[in-house]
Amino acid sequence: MDKILYIVSAVHLTLCPFTKVEESFNIQAIHDILYLRGNLSQYDHLEFPGVVPRTFIGPLVISMLSFPIFMILQFYAYNKFISQLLVRAVLGVVVITSIRYFQKSITKIFGKGVADWFIVVTASQYHLMFYSSRPLPNIFAFPLVMVALSSWIRGKHVALIWSSAAAVLVFRSELVIYLGIIILIELFYGRLKILRLLKIGCLSALAVLILTVVIDSVFWGHLLWPEGEVLWFNAILNKSSQWGTSPFLWYFYSAIPRGLGFSIFLIPFGMVYDVRVIRLVIPAVIFVLIYSILPHKELRFIIYVFPVLNVSTAVYCNRIWQTKLNPKGLANLISLAFCAGHIVGNIILTILLASAAKQNYPGGNAMTLLHLYEHNNFQTNYSVHIGNLAAQTGVTRFTQLSDHWIYKKTENLQPGCDELMSYTHLVVGASSRDNNEMLPYRHTHSVISTVTGFSHVSFNYNMFPPVKIKTKTQLFILKKNLVKSGVKSSIKKIVEDYKNELESEEKIDLNLNLLEKKTKPIKVKVKKPKDL
Repeated sequence: MDKILYIVSAVHLTLCPFTKVEESFNIQAIHDILYLRGNLSQYDHLEFPGVVPRTFIGPLVISMLSFPIFMILQFYAYNKFISQLLVRAVLGVVVITSIRYFQKSITKIFGKGVADWFIVVTASQYHLMFYSSRPLPNIFAFPLVMVALSSWIRGKHVALIWSSAAAVLVFRSELVIYLGIIILIELFYGRLKILRLLKIGCLSALAVLILTVVIDSVFWGHLLWPEGEVLWFNAILNKSSQWGTSPFLWYFYSAIPRGLGFSIFLIPFGMVYDVRVIRLVIPAVIFVLIYSILPHKELRFIIYVFPVLNVSTAVYCNRIWQTKLNPKGLANLISLAFCAGHIVGNIILTILLASAAKQNYPGGNAMTLLHLYEHNNFQTNYSVHIGNLAAQTGVTRFTQLSDHWIYKKTENLQPGCDELMSYTHLVVGASSRDNNEMLPYRHTHSVISTVTGFSHVSFNYNMFPPVKIKTKTQLFILKKNLVKSGVKSSIKKIVEDYKNELESEEKIDLNLNLLEKKTKPIKVKVKKPKDL
C-alpha cells in the first residue's frame, strides 16, 4: 500500500520535471557539487547569491545519495537533464520514506486500517505529492519534521530533540514554533524532564550549529550561519513582505483547503471519533495560527501539518469503512459514500492542478526546444542569453546541455543593447512579436519558436470535461541572422567594388578626353635622304 506514494511522487516529477525560481539555489548547488566539485569559484551562488544565503547541507546530502547513479550516467554520457531528474527523484524518495516512517508510528497508535487510509488520503492530494521532489528549503526540512513527529508519538525524546535542532538551525527557523510547542507539551505532562531537555538540547544545538557554520562558511567564502540570516531577514526585519502579503487567516481559508482538498471536511469527524487525534492536531493548528502573524505567506511554509491533519481524516474513514458490511441505516451509507467519494474528488482536483502546473514552466520548455532545434550544432561556439522570465520558470544549469555553448543570465539589460546583440541566441520574454522587447530584433533575428505558458482556467459546461487550461505566448526563442548578414555584406562589398570600378573607368575616360583637347597633333617632317 505505501508504495503508492512513491508512484504518485514519480508521476508528478515526470509531469513537471523543471523547477521554479524559489528552488533555484538548491538545484544549482546540487549541480555544482556534482559537476564542479572542488572548483568553488565557478559555483552559481557566487554570481547569483540570492536575497539571503542558504545552507549547502541539503544539496550535499542529496548529491552524495545521487552520486553512484550519477557516475553511471556520466559513464554512458547521458545529458545533464537526466541528472536533474535523478537528484529530484532521490529527494522524492527521501521525503516519501519519511512519510512512511511517520505512517509506521500511526500504525502503532491507531492500527493498520488507519495507516492504510492515511496512505490513500495522502496519495490522492495534490500539493504534498507535487512538492515531495522539489528542492525547496521546506522540503529539505520536511523529513526531519516527520522524524521529530514520529519520535514524539513513540516517546523517543532524544531523536525528537536532535531532529528538531537540525530542522530549526539548518533549514527552517520558524519550525521552532511547531516543534517547540511539542517539546513544551512533553515538559508540561512530565514525560520529559527539564534537565534532560537542557542537556540534550544544548549538545544537539551546539553540534548542529557548528556543522552548518563550518560547511556553509567554506562554500560561501566567509563566516556565516545561513538560517540565522534568514531568521533575521524574515522575522526581525520582516523584509519577506516585499514578496507579497496575505490576510491573517489566509492559511486557514486558502492554503490548508487547497492542500488537503476534500479531505478537510472530514477532519472534525476524526477528532470526534478518537480523542487521541486532538493531541496531534492542536500543536499543528497553534503553529499555523502563530505563524500567520508574518504577512508573507505561502502554502509550502506550512506543508508539515498536512500529514498530521490527514491522520484525522484517516481515522474517520477507517471507522466508517469498518461498518461497510453491517451498515446501520442511511446515515452510514451516506458517510461511506462520502469517504470513498472524497478520494475521487481529490484525484479530480489533482488532475486539474497538475494539468495547470505542467504549463507553468515555459523557461524549461524553451531550453528543450532550443536544444532540439540546434542538436546538430552542439560543437559550435554558440552563445545564449536567457531572459528573466525563462530563468525563473525552469532554466537551470542542468538544462544547459552543450559544453561548447556559453549560457548567460545577465539581468537588467535593455532590449537591443550591444551586449544582447552579441549573442547568437536569445530567449526573450514577450507575449507578441510587436512587444517592445521584440522590436529591436525584427530585422536582425529569426524566431525559432514561441513558448506558451499557463494563463488561466476556463469553464464551459457544454463540453466534457467542463474545465479547460488556457495558455498564452510567454517566450520567444530567437537566432541571430548570421548567414543572411554575411550574404548582405558580400553583396554590399560587390556593389561597392563595382561602383568604385565604374568610377575609376569614368575618371580614366575623362582624363583622356581632357588630354586630347589640350594637346595638339604634332606634325613630323621627314626628309628624304640624299642619294649616296
